[in-house]
Amino acid sequence: MEPKGIDMGDYEERYNGYDIEVAVEQILTGVKAHYRVLKDGAVRKDWELVHIERLWPTEHAAAEAGFAAARAWIDSGAAA
Repeated sequence: MEPKGIDMGDYEERYNGYDIEVAVEQILTGVKAHYRVLKDGAVRKDWELVHIERLWPTEHAAAEAGFAAARAWIDSGAAA
């Protein structure tokens, strides 16, 4: 997980030939995370909200939840 761009809360990671982008936002009730999956610059899965189970997660935990959801989507074969 590496920071992406100049905005706090934006991360990227390469996984099995795909690029995963995660955006984390702080909201009144905690944090939320979105992810999207790209392959060779083309969007394969557009921004998807990740439901976070933990109460008051940190930004890092929210980002990890986003990456875990994206990896699960890729591993499910939906990206193929």
